Amino acid sequence: MNRARRAAIVGAGLAGLACAGELQRAGWQVVVFEKERTPGGRCATWSGPAGCFDHGAWCFTAASPEFAARLSQWQTQGLVVESAGGWVGVPAMGRLPEALAGDLALVSSCEVAGLDRIEGGWLVRTHQRLPEQIDPRFDAVVVALPSESALPLVMSSDTLRESVRAVRSEPQWTVAAAWPVALPLKADVEGDGHAVLEVVRRDDLRPGRERVPGVGCRWVLHAGTYWSANNLDVPPHEVSRRLLAALSERAGLQLARPAYAAAHLWRHARVPQPLAAPCGWDESLRLAVCGDAWHALPGAEGLERAWLSGQAAARHLDASD
Repeated sequence: MNRARRAAIVGAGLAGLACAGELQRAGWQVVVFEKERTPGGRCATWSGPAGCFDHGAWCFTAASPEFAARLSQWQTQGLVVESAGGWVGVPAMGRLPEALAGDLALVSSCEVAGLDRIEGGWLVRTHQRLPEQIDPRFDAVVVALPSESALPLVMSSDTLRESVRAVRSEPQWTVAAAWPVALPLKADVEGDGHAVLEVVRRDDLRPGRERVPGVGCRWVLHAGTYWSANNLDVPPHEVSRRLLAALSERAGLQLARPAYAAAHLWRHARVPQPLAAPCGWDESLRLAVCGDAWHALPGAEGLERAWLSGQAAARHLDASD
């Protein structure tokens, strides 16, 4: 009996989960490596004493029939609901990646340090010690990381190295804040990418949200990408102060100090100019790269590109000898 082919997926964002699920359904043995505690990437949900915040991706939109059909399937499964502007995860965006990772072999809190060529495939080296049941040898590897993080892992491939090197990501600071009473603000406050604040959204009124005792409202403040790029080294508490001050100025109100506030930096929040190819693939090395830096389609946003790219990478692996 032929042994099952084994694939390592580096990164448990939407692209990595899409690729891993497709390969596992095709009969591959798949192991997903994720440096964070939970899967999801920009779909992850931030939980704190004031409740949960969707501090990354706000919703799903679909420009392709393939992704629209997938969203419809997730809606049937109770993972997303249609809302103003698109689909949202219920009770939070992080519920979807948790469900997608449920049947996968996921090694969390484990960062991949390097990929070494060995006879017949690859050896995955990690900074943390692997569980004893995880064999680090694989027939193929898919790197589902932002391009800046993927580059050191694909240096052995001339084709992939040059493609990945050409992509640039934009950073974004985000602040999650909660007040004991509701604020006299509109549901959303829009800005632009060059302002301190790009958009401010009320989080506690999202579908499926549970009320938290003592919390009257929760808001997520997204800084402009230009401002974020010029303030990467500012301490998180100072970022919170500046974004909250910008919100007060935008609203024309002296807002009360929040009961809870925390800042998070997304170093690779979005890709302004994604590549047209569905994914990167080096057949001679059985090495693929996928994510929102690939699969550029008119109207397709980052989450859709990531999902479609992960699916494309899985198809390349499964068709390889």
